[in-house]
Amino acid sequence: MTKAPLPWQTPLWDGLISRFRAGSLPHALLFTGSVGYGKSVLAEALIHGLLCQSPTDDGVACGECQSCNLLMAGTHPDLMWLEPEEAGKAIPVDRIRAVGEFLALKGQYSDRQVVFINPAEAMNRHAANSLLKTLEEPSEDALLILISSQPSLLLPTIRSRCQQVVFPQPAAQVSEAWLQAQLKNAVEPATIKNLLALSNGAPLAAQALHETGGVAVRHDLASLWVGVAEGRADPLVCAKQWSELGLPQATRWLSSWVMDLIRLKSGVDPVAITNGDLRPQLQKLVGGLELKQLFAYLAQITETARWANGQLNAQLAMEDLMVSWSRQRTVAK
Repeated sequence: MTKAPLPWQTPLWDGLISRFRAGSLPHALLFTGSVGYGKSVLAEALIHGLLCQSPTDDGVACGECQSCNLLMAGTHPDLMWLEPEEAGKAIPVDRIRAVGEFLALKGQYSDRQVVFINPAEAMNRHAANSLLKTLEEPSEDALLILISSQPSLLLPTIRSRCQQVVFPQPAAQVSEAWLQAQLKNAVEPATIKNLLALSNGAPLAAQALHETGGVAVRHDLASLWVGVAEGRADPLVCAKQWSELGLPQATRWLSSWVMDLIRLKSGVDPVAITNGDLRPQLQKLVGGLELKQLFAYLAQITETARWANGQLNAQLAMEDLMVSWSRQRTVAK
């Protein structure tokens, strides 16, 4: 299957291909932007296009040459793919050290060798320092592509040695049309809009939310969360179920709900909140909560989210968040 950019990525794609053809593509690219914007999709399309032996006029891989076949089989010798072995785990330092050895070799099917690291923030400090040595002395034919939804977690020296490519939020009309096509027109337009609203306008996140039954899971977890605040649910039991969602998604939902509580507490028109479908539950809570505590809780969620892709223990992190949330009920009473 040919790898190609997504519809909303055309400007980014055209810019990268133009720079490649002009010989001005940097040796290291850092793709940043929110989860669900398709950073890794564009990266894969770029890698396939650059390593393809007969790319199209638009720079897209042909999908038929020997290089493309190797890429699709995951066995291309000129590509090094680095990701955590498990979600939430770190990329081991020894794998990062191997990057230098890999780039010291000559390409077998291309005059370029590519290293893909996703997510870049999954590197611990030792791994990041090891990569820094490679970035400081890049080989002429090397291209490193780093993916990050939280670039602030990367060493400043790594960020400074990469050309950052920022992925903006796709236009609503483009996102809706794409999502409708992916779901085979089996979903009502109103549902499409709701999925995108719940995913902060990120099309791939909206698709995943629908296909994994995430909307129902979200409502179940919301009921548990409200129950903790009202003293009806055990925060530790709640934490166990929330941790199964994964810290990145869990902290995104929690922060969104708390921000809506802050909006409601501040007197914002309820229509303006992000999670309109949860308005009855949120409205029920808001009267007994204090802004100061809500802001403190939001700060705790934000700090947890910063390390969500690292080696943070999801169960313990969620227990801390749920116990803190349970203390809100002393006010709610």
